[in-house]
Amino acid sequence: MDQKIPFTTYDFWAYLSAGFMLLFALDQAAGTHLLMWEKWTAVQGGMAVSIAYVVGQLVASASSWLYEKILIGKVLGYPSNILFGNITAWWGFQKLLPSYFAPLPTETQKSALEKGGRFGVDKSGEALFLPAHVYGRCVPAVAARLDNFLNLYGFCRNAALVGLIDAAILYWSYLQPKSPSEHLLWARIALAVSLGMTLRYLKFYRHFALEVFTSWALASDKEPEAKKP
Repeated sequence: MDQKIPFTTYDFWAYLSAGFMLLFALDQAAGTHLLMWEKWTAVQGGMAVSIAYVVGQLVASASSWLYEKILIGKVLGYPSNILFGNITAWWGFQKLLPSYFAPLPTETQKSALEKGGRFGVDKSGEALFLPAHVYGRCVPAVAARLDNFLNLYGFCRNAALVGLIDAAILYWSYLQPKSPSEHLLWARIALAVSLGMTLRYLKFYRHFALEVFTSWALASDKEPEAKKP
C-alpha cells in the first residue's frame, strides 16, 4: 500500500511550524516544559502534531486578516495595484519600503493591460489579477514558482504574528514573580523575529504578484497547455 505523508509543504511551513512556535512560548510561560521531554510516545507525538496543526490553522486565519486585510489592504495597498503605479499609501511608508512600492516597467504594464483588455479589463486590480493568475497556474514552470512564493509568504506571515504573540506572552511571563529572567531576552528576540518576518512577508507577497503579472505580460499569445494531474 502506498504510504504518503498526510501534510503538504504548505501545511508544514505555514501551519505546523507556527503552531509549535506558539505552543513553545505558552509552554515556557506556564513552566510546564512539556515540549522539552526527551522521549515521546507515538500517541503523545501524534497529539502534539495535531494540536500544533490546529493552532497553526487558527494563527493562519488571524494573520491573514491582520496582515493581508489590514496591513496590506488598508495601509500599504495591494501589489496588484502598486505594480501598476496606483499607490495610495502614506509617503512615509513609501520611503521606508521602497522595494515594495516599486512599479513594473512601463512597457510591461502596457502589455499586461493590453492582454487584460481581451477580458474587458482596462485597469489594474483584482479583475486583472484573476486572468493573469489563471494563466500562470496553467504554465508548469510559473506554477512551481508561484507555489514556492505562496509557501514562503504564508510561513513568513504566520511567523510574524506568532513572533508578536510570543513576545507578549514571554514579556508577561517575565513580569511575574520568580519568572526566569531570560524570558525578557526571548521576548525581545521574538519581537525582532516578528519585524523581520513581516518584512520578508511583504517581499514574498509582492514577488507572488510580480511573477503573476510578468509571466502574463511577457508570454506569447499562444495559450498554455493545462498541467496534467
